[in-house]
Amino acid sequence: MRKLNFSSLAVVLIILAFALSSCGGKKDSKTETKTDTKTDTKTQTTDKKESDKKKKDFKKSDAPKKELKSEVPSDWTELVSKDGKFTFSAPSNWTIASDTENKFTAMSEDKSMGTTFVIFSNDQITSDELLGLALADFDFDPDGEAFAYTEGNMEGYITAARGNIGGEDMMMYVMSAVENGGKGNYILYVFTPTASFEKNNATMEKVLYSAKLK
Repeated sequence: MRKLNFSSLAVVLIILAFALSSCGGKKDSKTETKTDTKTDTKTQTTDKKESDKKKKDFKKSDAPKKELKSEVPSDWTELVSKDGKFTFSAPSNWTIASDTENKFTAMSEDKSMGTTFVIFSNDQITSDELLGLALADFDFDPDGEAFAYTEGNMEGYITAARGNIGGEDMMMYVMSAVENGGKGNYILYVFTPTASFEKNNATMEKVLYSAKLK
C-alpha cells in the first residue's frame, strides 16, 4: 500500500494492529513477491473456521444487496493492497501504525478514527463466514443487522459492531469482501470510540464505501 506520513499513535490503534489473531498474522499475503509466509495457512484457517469460538453470529438483513457508492474527496489518498486488487481511500493526513504483506492500519490526525485492512488467505471461505471471523477477532457484537452488498466483481457483508478494546468502548464498521470468480478475500475495519461515533460516522462510511476490487 502507498504510505502516508508516520507519527505516534494511540494505544487503541496499536492494540488493533496486533490483535488480529485469525484474520491477520497467520495468513499468506497473496502477493506476487515471494515471501516465507506461505505455510500451512489453509489448514489453520479451516480449523479456525470450524471452531465456534472463532466465529461470531450475526443477523442478515433481508434487504436486496446494496451497491457501494462513495464520493471520495479529491484530497484523499487511494490505498492499494499488496496483491494489487483491493483499494479503498482515506484522508491523506491519516498516519500509519502497521503496513505488512497482509495487514495495514492507519489513524486519523486527531486519533479519533482509524482503519485496519487484512488480506485473508482462505479462498474457500464465504463472505458471511468471513464476517463472522472478523467480528470474533475482537469479540465485538453486531449493532443491528448485517447487509449484503455488491461492487463490481466483489461482494460481501457490512455491519456496525460494538465492543471494548484496551478498556475503550469502541464502535466499528466491519466489511467482508470476496472476489467473484477469483481467490481474493479481504476484511476492512473502520473504528472510533463510541462517544465519537455520531460525529465521525460520515467520514467512516466514506472510507468503507470507497472499497473496490481492480
